[in-house]
Amino acid sequence: MTDAFPPSAPPAPTPTSTLLTRGVALVHLGLLGASEATRLTAEMHATIRHLPLPWKSHSTAPAEKAPLPYQLVMNTFRHLARLTQQFLQAHEPAPASRHWGLFRSILNGVAGDAVSDWENPLHQQMTLCNDAGQPMTIEEWSSEGRRGLVLFIHGLCLSDREWQSAAHTAFVSELRESGMAVAWLRYNTGRPVHENGADLSALLDTARLEKRAGLTLIGHSMGGLVIRSATHHARFSGLRWVSRLDRAAYLGTPHQGAPLERLGHGANSLLGLTPYTKPLMKLGNLRSAGIMDLRHGRVTPPDHDHHVALHDDTRHLLVAGHLGRSSKRHWLGDGLVPVRSALGQHVETDKALGGKQVTRVELPALGHMAMLDDERVYGALREWMQKR
Repeated sequence: MTDAFPPSAPPAPTPTSTLLTRGVALVHLGLLGASEATRLTAEMHATIRHLPLPWKSHSTAPAEKAPLPYQLVMNTFRHLARLTQQFLQAHEPAPASRHWGLFRSILNGVAGDAVSDWENPLHQQMTLCNDAGQPMTIEEWSSEGRRGLVLFIHGLCLSDREWQSAAHTAFVSELRESGMAVAWLRYNTGRPVHENGADLSALLDTARLEKRAGLTLIGHSMGGLVIRSATHHARFSGLRWVSRLDRAAYLGTPHQGAPLERLGHGANSLLGLTPYTKPLMKLGNLRSAGIMDLRHGRVTPPDHDHHVALHDDTRHLLVAGHLGRSSKRHWLGDGLVPVRSALGQHVETDKALGGKQVTRVELPALGHMAMLDDERVYGALREWMQKR
């Protein structure tokens, strides 16, 4: 589990040390990436030297069988990466500005699992934030909600900052006026969805929700999958917070998967047809585990059945948009997620998301990112939250 809430924030670094630390962090990632690229090239070279017959063998030769210069280059990159890692371990990462924070969010979304595995400080830990983007503790959030708690959860390559639109701000003001405490989750979207779900579940379990009013979770895109994963983890682990989950909303969430990720996976699989091109599959597989989870909307570990039903005791709202100008659905949905996927519908009944407390809303002329600042979306949220 990630250490989401350190006891106290470290002192703010000076501008010089801030730029230096960020620069070294980028160099560290570049060195490790260069080492992996060299390994890939070495595997291709070694495979070609051994000239396997494509129709008899799909195995590739290991990089260690490539000529000596490849080994020297790989080892040099790794040694330099270790040196930069030692520097980074002695320096705290700086608080993120808006532009740097956007870059960091995109980096985590594209390669966040590698950034985490390489222990690079650009890895985004799971953190609660206020509307100014400042970290807040679970106690600060939960102690303010006399009538309930609301948590917004962003999607792939985004952060809490992208929620802060005019329509969203107005909606949040209404929530606070009604006595609800609001927070935003910031997390590494490149990690597997089930890992983020487990961390969110553990985090919510520390809020002592059984002593307070109910909880509302609102997720955009991947954020909705994280909600489903967290509720599944809570039920499986016997955590009590899920009994206080009154409402869960999913805005443009690919419950049944995203076709663009499936297309990318299919194209990448073609590289495995011969041993000569098989090493290139690793380039395609450099995309993060979080992105690959979007292929089928996976919310559980790969060795588990990934279909997870909606929590029975919770009221759910599924919002889908499409690019068509009328009620006729656009074939690509909102540009990234088809309408049927966002609404949890499936041709196989046992794979569809259903329940007695499920509301589905379909909105035309609405793109995937535009949901964050669309009055119709927040109107649907208001109407749904007022229902009893």
